[in-house]
Amino acid sequence: MSKAHPAGPGQELLDDFFTEADEHLVNIRQALFGMETSGIGDPKNVGELFHNFHSFKGISAIVGLEPAEALAHAAEDLLRLIRSGQLRSSEKALRILSTVTNKLEQIVAAFRAQQPLPPYETLLAEIKSQYPSTSAAAVGVTQTRIAPTEGEDAASLEKVAQARRQGLSLWKCTFSPTQELNARKVNVNIIRERLSQTGEILKSTPVVKGKGLIAFDFLVAAAKPLPDPKEWAASGVTIELAAEPVSSAGVPGAGETTHSPFLTPSHVVRVDLKRLDDLLRIVGEMVIHRSRLDQQLAGLTADDARIDLRDVRETNRMLGRSLRQMREDIMRIRLLPIAEIFARLPFVVSDLSRQTSKKVRLKLTGQETTIDKYLIEKLKDPLLHMVRNAFSHGIETPAERVTAAKPEEATIELSAAAVADVVFIKVRDDGRGINAKAIFQRAKKLGLKILATMDNAAVLDILCAPGFSTRDDADRTSGRGVGMNLVLTTINELGGKLTLESEPGRGTQFTLRLPLTVVIAETLLVCAAGQTCAVPQHSIWEIFHITEADLKMADGIEMVSYRGGILPITRLAGLFHSTTKGEEARCVLVVTSERGSIGLLVEKVLEQREVVVRAFRDPLIQVAGVSGATELGDGKPVLILDGAALTAGQVRPHGSMNLAPA
Repeated sequence: MSKAHPAGPGQELLDDFFTEADEHLVNIRQALFGMETSGIGDPKNVGELFHNFHSFKGISAIVGLEPAEALAHAAEDLLRLIRSGQLRSSEKALRILSTVTNKLEQIVAAFRAQQPLPPYETLLAEIKSQYPSTSAAAVGVTQTRIAPTEGEDAASLEKVAQARRQGLSLWKCTFSPTQELNARKVNVNIIRERLSQTGEILKSTPVVKGKGLIAFDFLVAAAKPLPDPKEWAASGVTIELAAEPVSSAGVPGAGETTHSPFLTPSHVVRVDLKRLDDLLRIVGEMVIHRSRLDQQLAGLTADDARIDLRDVRETNRMLGRSLRQMREDIMRIRLLPIAEIFARLPFVVSDLSRQTSKKVRLKLTGQETTIDKYLIEKLKDPLLHMVRNAFSHGIETPAERVTAAKPEEATIELSAAAVADVVFIKVRDDGRGINAKAIFQRAKKLGLKILATMDNAAVLDILCAPGFSTRDDADRTSGRGVGMNLVLTTINELGGKLTLESEPGRGTQFTLRLPLTVVIAETLLVCAAGQTCAVPQHSIWEIFHITEADLKMADGIEMVSYRGGILPITRLAGLFHSTTKGEEARCVLVVTSERGSIGLLVEKVLEQREVVVRAFRDPLIQVAGVSGATELGDGKPVLILDGAALTAGQVRPHGSMNLAPA
């Protein structure tokens, strides 16, 4: 039976363990990926693997995670033999190390979730079977199993899966021949015949022991428990219930499920020491400013005929500057490179490629883009699913790609870019694209509500509908009908937007637009129809004054002449459906986004102000054009406008923007 996780270590120690384990596993994945691309015997990658498996073994021992310690130790021994030249690097060794990495991720994930740990004994024996017999004593091996060929192991795996589907029990029977047993005419052929009478022998493996001894392992599937073990023991056979089916390296055993490659706790942030030093310096400055302010206030008396507040104001200004620096540094601590997510996804694609006939390369751009730690935690599963989805549904087989005059190797591109306080993440593939007609027919078959139009937005609505799937059966990559719905739900909770672009035969692109969820932003306070709103300063190109006479109508849209062209106008009062007439609207804010520009017509521009942004996550209060709210110290809420949403309609394209004075 699989072991439950050990108890004992404190939560702080466990958090450190999960964070370090995650880092070592990422490093191991990168080294394995390097061996696949630059050569299996690359000494640099072998050394990197050895170092990380060694460190992983050490931290596993500290928290008492014995299965992970044993696997990492066995992998370390295997790499030691490769480094010393006693064992030649091979595709099989690389595949085994990749399987060890997957198993370590599963063990740590189960340990973190406080669930029973997955079985690992067969994989441990598979690693040790690679040791040359002459090196067994050097690495502390007491038993070495001769590994079967890949075809034999795959066949055994299929037999095991079939036996489990039939509800049969699996028994591991080990026969150790001796001279005494041989004199009684009890040999391996007799034992094999007796075992075949009790059940079906799925696998038989010779095991070489020390001092020239040999044993034979049999995996038997039986509907009933085997006879009394004492009777078998008299014939040199030990019997135990098999903990797991025998599986070859790189092939998942029965009962194994896919797991998330992200192990770092969501509440832990690794901080560079220099950033903490900067914060400590700023705090020291603020303590000095506070002491100076106390002295200045103590020197003021009510009897003073003239009170000079210049020193007090200067001290207040210095305190404000230090506070601003502290705010910026704290925000930088929360911001982490999106490589935290991206770096793990090439290994997911590599694993999927090994399991299928597809040849796929994952291209990463914009890994240095920094986003809030909260966003990183929320986006891990959606991005993982979208990459798997692109691999499973978007990418064709090599034969199909050759027929379509495409390279055999497909490309999935994952990119990120930040535009001011907005992050854009794109998942694009050069596969078959989306067949909108087939999607609509499938939706109709499933009884889902469909629109009359067949554009990309309508297709996205169907793809993200709960329970929708283009497949009747699930596989290891997708097909369960919950993934895209989870993606859309997460994006909506973050106050973002998901869009789709697809062209049959050319590929598909999903774009995630995400605002920062909690941030102190520079804004301009404006008012219209008695309402005060904040407009993020990064989305404002410029401000100019107009009169009502400057406004013109064209096709039902208000416009104004602007820099050698026209600029569509949106009235802020109109966003509130206000019928109350305030002052004459005379200020136009040119609001820009990646779509283009519009003119936001307001009555007044009040002032520039730093505000704390609180995003709207409840879908019941989400309104197009409003990204969140803040308060200015008087307790009254102030809405924060969303520049990208305001430019979702009729806009002036960027290409027509003339920067010369009008």
